[in-house]
Amino acid sequence: MRDVVKEFGWLRVIAVGVTVLPLAVLPVFATFWMWQSGLFLWWLLAAALASGVGLVINRIAVAREQRALPRTTTRGGAHWSAEADACWARVERLASEATVAEWPLNDGATLVRLARHVLLTVATHFHPHRSRPLLEMTLPHTLTIIERAARELRDEVVNNIPFSHRLTLGGIARANHLRALYKRHESWFRAARAIFAPQSAAVAELRRAVGNQLLDHGSDRIQTWLLREYIRKLGYHAIDLYGGLARLEDRTRLDAPDRRLISAGGRRENEHEPLRILLLGRANAGKSSLINALFGEVTAAVDLLPDTTTGIVGYQLKRDDEIRALIFDTPGFDGALFGSRVLGKTAIDADLILWVTAAHRPDREEERQRLEQLRAMLADPKRRSPPLLVVMTHIDRLRPVREWDPPYVLDPPAGTKAGQIAAALVAVAEDLDVDVSGVIPVCLAEGKIYNVDDALNAAMLRQQGAANRVRLLRCLRARKHEENEDLLWRQLGNAGRILLKLPYGLRPSRRDDR
Repeated sequence: MRDVVKEFGWLRVIAVGVTVLPLAVLPVFATFWMWQSGLFLWWLLAAALASGVGLVINRIAVAREQRALPRTTTRGGAHWSAEADACWARVERLASEATVAEWPLNDGATLVRLARHVLLTVATHFHPHRSRPLLEMTLPHTLTIIERAARELRDEVVNNIPFSHRLTLGGIARANHLRALYKRHESWFRAARAIFAPQSAAVAELRRAVGNQLLDHGSDRIQTWLLREYIRKLGYHAIDLYGGLARLEDRTRLDAPDRRLISAGGRRENEHEPLRILLLGRANAGKSSLINALFGEVTAAVDLLPDTTTGIVGYQLKRDDEIRALIFDTPGFDGALFGSRVLGKTAIDADLILWVTAAHRPDREEERQRLEQLRAMLADPKRRSPPLLVVMTHIDRLRPVREWDPPYVLDPPAGTKAGQIAAALVAVAEDLDVDVSGVIPVCLAEGKIYNVDDALNAAMLRQQGAANRVRLLRCLRARKHEENEDLLWRQLGNAGRILLKLPYGLRPSRRDDR
């Protein structure tokens, strides 16, 4: 009590006591009156009933809050590599296992330890062989991540905490001091109330117990959600930082067109980077016919892939005067123009691969070898493998050859022709080691176009999400390449201007360099 008196002064304590005295004795007289009137037990029953109703309503409110919480959960980046996705799975595991009892939100030192634990988990994932993985970051990117995290925290505080724009740090410090002072002497106050007003103390303790249960029932869940969001936010930015996925400047859209292709493809800079679809297969498998059947009106583009002189032909798919996709037709890989090096370089820049194979040719050993070679080239955890669909062409040439009466029901096969198509699907899937659901049978012969607009287009739409993730990661690499070039030229230019401003005698000479 001395600390309270010292904090407020005797006169202020007396003034507060005189002010609250009528309010303090009112519950005593009210309790005595109810006891004399025989209403006290009824009042206790009503209080218990109200407490029960309050608990039920609180449970409903908490359930609604819980259903709303996942909509604001931080998720992994769509532009991340497979390696980053694997690291995000570790962060998610940390978040799902975290509890408020282990990491209390009101303990600053504990939260700092938690932040270091998350950062170390991410840094070790990306730099497993380094003795001090936390230091494997560049200073500019570290400052950028701090700036973005602080900006996100500022937005959360401003948008969700009432009067936060008027709250000063001094006010927060004073409020925390008074709260700590009250907590320190709360037991004295409760003991004094129990001595001088036992009935009032009993009611207050009941209200306190029920109120704490009401608050704690939802508070624990909200605090757990906040704790896990804290871990996810830290993990997200740490993955950007240690995974080399952060850009210093984000003024350019991530999905802006590749600067090297704007002039070559004749595109405007305000367009989105289009999806790149790559067609692969043997000669005469029907790749060019597939382009005509699938995309209809296409415009040939020149030199869409820099540094390639291999006969790869690019086409622009335009809708509403905007390029939506670039389709690349390649020579047959069984020819002389398309070697392993070109295959890998071309596939790495693709967002979706259509592997074209003929249904009536059973000799697929070379195709299997090329496809395995392609998979090995794309098996890089720092990248994301483009989804692959196998387009089985020339189904009209299957027995009976003279029969052509689509549509054909394949599951179960209805008729001899349908049975041959279904058997060819299984054979292609086994020969190329792909899932049979990823093999699409089509006919591309003139006047016999079949299963392109419905089945193949539907399969491509199902793969669009995965293809867009590949496209965004490709865009990120292009943006970082452009950023590195711009920064290097800017740094060299600024350094040159500084050297020119130095007095002649202070400039470094060749003799000094020796």
